[in-house]
Amino acid sequence: YMGQRLTQVLINLISNAIKFTRKGEIQLILTQSHDNYRICVKDTGIGIREEDKQKLFKEFGRLESKDYHDLNNHGVGLGLMISNDIIKCLGSSGIVCESEFGVGSQFYFEIPIRHQEQSPLIRIGPEEKQKVQRKKNVVLRGKCKCRRVLLVDDNEYNLMVLKRMLKKRHVEVIEAFDGEDGLKKLRGSINQLPNCQFSTCRRVNLILSDLNMPRRDGFDLIQDIRGLEDGQSDIPIILVSAFDKAEDIEKGFKLGMDNILYKPVKEEQIDDVLSKYLPKGNL
Repeated sequence: YMGQRLTQVLINLISNAIKFTRKGEIQLILTQSHDNYRICVKDTGIGIREEDKQKLFKEFGRLESKDYHDLNNHGVGLGLMISNDIIKCLGSSGIVCESEFGVGSQFYFEIPIRHQEQSPLIRIGPEEKQKVQRKKNVVLRGKCKCRRVLLVDDNEYNLMVLKRMLKKRHVEVIEAFDGEDGLKKLRGSINQLPNCQFSTCRRVNLILSDLNMPRRDGFDLIQDIRGLEDGQSDIPIILVSAFDKAEDIEKGFKLGMDNILYKPVKEEQIDDVLSKYLPKGNL
């Protein structure tokens, strides 16, 4: 997820730099400071007047004065606002703009370094009271060879397609038809599924849930699971959505989502998810 979102942000920043730079150069600069990466896109373009900077991160915030007219005749003014929202979801305080009209601009942000040895999960903005325990459980559960996924979707066709992908990869699938049914199946799995030799195995090892469902949706399901006290609150949860909305991403991570996929889900995305969240090997 993080790599995809960073790529989206950098494409937007570099595209803007190209659009406003007719001569000179554009630089992409990556530096490390303490526990942060600093990523900067710097150009020698037309620059931005001080009074125009406040428009940049607002909805439909296009630069429309005569200074920029010939350079800014495409787009609707949402790119920077969405990019800023995405960066905040990744743990940053946001994108900073420094610019001098007639000289050039630089847009930069800092994101925390997430060490693989500390946590193999991409966890953005988690509840502090759960963070330490989840790291411990993930490391211990890595010894378990169970490959069991709770698949939650109210659409039978979507369930069939994802189930087929998972079965092909030797994953046992438990089906549920909305958030309420998903919680019921998860809580029942403790007693109904075979015991694992490792106490850290949660019977269900991963949850793939549709976002938009009747009764209780994907957000509701995350809240319900993160509030459990039966040892299942730390199971990785990945939402599946038809819409790439920054507000959904931000809300999901705040509630405790681990990652998000977008429909139609591709085979390589499933491979990537399983390699990150499930152990290798057959059931």
